[in-house]
Amino acid sequence: MRPVSEPDAPSDEQRTLDDDDDPWAPEPTEVVDPFSPGFFFGDRFRIDAPLGTGAMGAVYRATDLRTQQPVALKVLLQNKQDGEGRQRFAREAQILSDLDHPGVVGIRGFGHAKSVPWLAMELVEGETLGQRIRRAGKLEPSVLTPILRDLCSALGVAHAAGITHRDLKPDHVMLPKTDTDRSLVKLIDFGLSRASTSGKLTRTGTVLGTPRYMAPEQISSAANASARSDVYALGVIVFEALTGDSPFAASDQGQLLGAILQGRTDSLQKHRPDLPHELDDVIQCAMATRPEDRYGTPRELYDAFVAASGTQGAPRFSTPAPPPPGSFTPARPQAAPSAMTPSAGAFTPTGLANGPATPGRVLVFALLGVGVLLLGAVVGYLLSR
Repeated sequence: MRPVSEPDAPSDEQRTLDDDDDPWAPEPTEVVDPFSPGFFFGDRFRIDAPLGTGAMGAVYRATDLRTQQPVALKVLLQNKQDGEGRQRFAREAQILSDLDHPGVVGIRGFGHAKSVPWLAMELVEGETLGQRIRRAGKLEPSVLTPILRDLCSALGVAHAAGITHRDLKPDHVMLPKTDTDRSLVKLIDFGLSRASTSGKLTRTGTVLGTPRYMAPEQISSAANASARSDVYALGVIVFEALTGDSPFAASDQGQLLGAILQGRTDSLQKHRPDLPHELDDVIQCAMATRPEDRYGTPRELYDAFVAASGTQGAPRFSTPAPPPPGSFTPARPQAAPSAMTPSAGAFTPTGLANGPATPGRVLVFALLGVGVLLLGAVVGYLLSR
């Protein structure tokens, strides 16, 4: 109830309790968001501005009062604060602590305040790849190549550590405003990730992720997602980055899921006939319906992309590269035929046509030559008599 001040002068006007300006009327209750700008959280952070909301939490730009440094503060959503939600939140903190890579967002702290879990991460100034695509419409292969290189490098390190992202999409790939020589991207939001060393949280049949970037096996059940499911999402990202459009011609969620499960995708040539057709093969291989038909690692996808696009790839990878193929074949790279393979109709001694020229083979040919010369000499001697 608000205090009432005495009037400056007496008034004969009669006031009733139902007047709109009744000083004794109850005031409406106002609910103030505890994460409004200027508020303090956990006796450590000052909330500066909201940044967005993800699958598990809301993210705010905040100031860490201990270090006076800006951070991205993520708090678990109220409707996710059950046992599973808290375990996933703690898992994300552990994953970020384990992944020390310039292409993965860094962690600054983790804890609870008034029973609300929080996660402080490095604040990355810039835009997401999704925002870049929506702003630019499409990217040229030469522009996409270094972005894809660093994205595949960060994702490859996560896979090597037994971590599957499971929610890879352009809006989870940050492009820092400040260029550095360490990484052009920051992979964020591991809230739905799964680590092979941790316990199973996802029940069979549960769907987790963003449908447009989910592989068929992940749509069937999030528990089926693997590193090759992330490779599938990379294929979708490459298509969208090059065209500015989705590879699926679908007007609703049902059509989208049907297209993914049946492998019905648009051709890259339909949207970008100016690009090499081999790039379409790369995307189709990455987005193959069966996981075993896709690239085994993000690095394989990147190498195939560079070979198909003709762009110059810079070797900045923390994970070892697979043996390079002799020629570009997207689905199943094979060694190129030897340049010494005899052409059709060429004479090759029987039994010696196949195999490399080893020292033993050279000796055989030399002995045959000497034998021919000796035979010729003997025949000439007999004929001269």
